[in-house]
Amino acid sequence: MKDLTNLKTYIIDSDDPHEVDDAISLEIKEGNKKKYLWIHISNPCKLFLHESNVDLDARKRNSSLYLIDQYVPMLPIDILEKANLAQNKISETISAAIEFNEDGSINNYEITEAIIKPKYQLTYEDANELLELEPKEEIELITIKNLLEKSITFRKKQGAIIFESPNSKIKLYKDKIIINKLEKTISQVIVAEAMILMNYVTSLFLDKYNLAAAFRIQKLNCNPSEILDRYKDSDIKYIILKQYMGRSYITIKPGIHESLGLNMYVQCSSPLRRYLDLIIQRQVYNKINNYDFLSKDSVSKIIDYSKNRQAENNNIFKNDKFKYLTIFFKNEKKPFYKIIFVKWINHKKNIALVYFPDYSLEILITLFVSIEIYSNKIYKVKYIINDSNLLEFIY
Repeated sequence: MKDLTNLKTYIIDSDDPHEVDDAISLEIKEGNKKKYLWIHISNPCKLFLHESNVDLDARKRNSSLYLIDQYVPMLPIDILEKANLAQNKISETISAAIEFNEDGSINNYEITEAIIKPKYQLTYEDANELLELEPKEEIELITIKNLLEKSITFRKKQGAIIFESPNSKIKLYKDKIIINKLEKTISQVIVAEAMILMNYVTSLFLDKYNLAAAFRIQKLNCNPSEILDRYKDSDIKYIILKQYMGRSYITIKPGIHESLGLNMYVQCSSPLRRYLDLIIQRQVYNKINNYDFLSKDSVSKIIDYSKNRQAENNNIFKNDKFKYLTIFFKNEKKPFYKIIFVKWINHKKNIALVYFPDYSLEILITLFVSIEIYSNKIYKVKYIINDSNLLEFIY
């Protein structure tokens, strides 16, 4: 186990995280000549055995559920308390050191079991402020940002698509439902890039040793730059692009993930809240320690089971979101709402995919219109109170 407690390690997360599973550090060697980005992921698989009751319960849940008014963890609270990373807490991790080439590509990487002691636990807002001010005392964080920005630039050259549109978050605050429009900030961008790199080098590690894993494959069925250029001034250019792109899928066999610009990819960066990440981390942990690892047949069966469980979780999340959006639109009582029409999902049943620019909200609705409507056009619609399983609007 590698002792990395001497590194200045940063946790950067939201202001109310339930699961704190990642951190980043910078290591400088040979008198500033070699710089290594360290990405640390909490190691919960040390705390319980595969096929134990804790593991089987996590498999049934498949993922944590972040619902609007409640949180349902995948792992028991006592495991989370031990596994969560925290400021000044010594934690055991699976960590990757990445050395970059000048163009942002990866020159070399190492994956090891480690112990860390984070010095800072920052919110995204805190990190944004530091990155904007660039104090000399935090040169490590500034250097990490510069390395990760180069990595993003390199992946773009490999065909990666960086989705730059804002997201939305539905929150319950003092019995009032609020929809916040969330613009992506530099700290969120670099943390996301660090996790992509962790997932990528883990996929290389798994492939190198022929370990069974849930590889994520995604192929583009279009020319992204052509579509983005055609709709360059549109709020929904990335939504339109998603309609043309091939959907990602999970398989036991490694393959290209085109929209990330990577030749293979797994997800391992959230083992506290995603079961397949936990399985992948367990494979890496077992390999490092020369323990028996899971067979391809076992992992294949787990993938199939996980797909079914995640479909159920997605349905729970969708119903929860619909419930609160219904209350939101009932309470808003605006005379009209602006939507951008994306496409008909079922024209006969009036089901459409639309985008609400004021809320950065992309949803399916029932849309009643008496005219021909066109993709990427803004329309004013009125909300109709109803008891159907979709929100209804009329033009």
